[in-house]
Amino acid sequence: MTESVHAKLAKRLDKLPIPYPATVSGVEVKILKKWFNEEEAEIALAMNGFPESVATIAGRLNRDPEALAPVLEAMSRKGAIFRIARGERRFYNLSPLAEGMWEFHVHTNTLEDIKELRAYFEEFMVKGWYGTPTSQHRIIPISESVTDDLEILTYERAEEIIRAQSKISVAPCICRKEEKMITGRGCDHPLEVCMAFGVGAYFYIENGYGREVSQDEAAAILKSAVDSGLVLQPGNGQKVWNMCMCCGCCRGLLRALKKFEKPAADGGLSCASGAGRGAAKKRGE
Repeated sequence: MTESVHAKLAKRLDKLPIPYPATVSGVEVKILKKWFNEEEAEIALAMNGFPESVATIAGRLNRDPEALAPVLEAMSRKGAIFRIARGERRFYNLSPLAEGMWEFHVHTNTLEDIKELRAYFEEFMVKGWYGTPTSQHRIIPISESVTDDLEILTYERAEEIIRAQSKISVAPCICRKEEKMITGRGCDHPLEVCMAFGVGAYFYIENGYGREVSQDEAAAILKSAVDSGLVLQPGNGQKVWNMCMCCGCCRGLLRALKKFEKPAADGGLSCASGAGRGAAKKRGE
């Protein structure tokens, strides 16, 4: 039987640093069919995980760059791929499921989409997120709970990360939003807390995924997250482009991590729990 273009794309995405592991059910292919039509999937197969110009991608596809440009732009606008703008120039690249395509659909995922994503996420988190040599996230312990046996690098301080940014966006937490959509309950933690910086912030703002905020407003959002007991998790890089503020009750990073046999050893849940306890202590609980 001929392999579908979406099945080929799933294998292509599985080669990214944050992979897209296959399942017996093939639900990962069903998800891609919702986000890419056949032409878009064919284009994505010719793309890499690092930004490239329209001309470079067009050359690989043997297509006219002027005809391909609006197609790539439309794909990026709907969250199928990532876009970097440099004046009038555009650069595009494949994006992993998370952080990436999933979060880019924060305002468009339906209940059916969420059910399929949930059917896939446990497999993805074990093999695609926590199963990689380098973690996608770091844990930032709340400053009030830091002990002298824990080394904290200066770039791991959330306040300093925010104050170093020239462009900041904030968007709803997709974990808490989808938990409420599918269960009708959710939790009482702040919802609009997920931040993007720099090129990520431009992408979120231009695509309408999030809104622009000042450093002071971002710092106030951070304080409310800390006061609520959320765990601060920036992207794992010297130049941080995003920061999540996670709870352990809604399906997401921490909830997936707690399914491990030894979560503290496998992904640092003890640090995450410690951060939450520090915030709770600050509130006097």
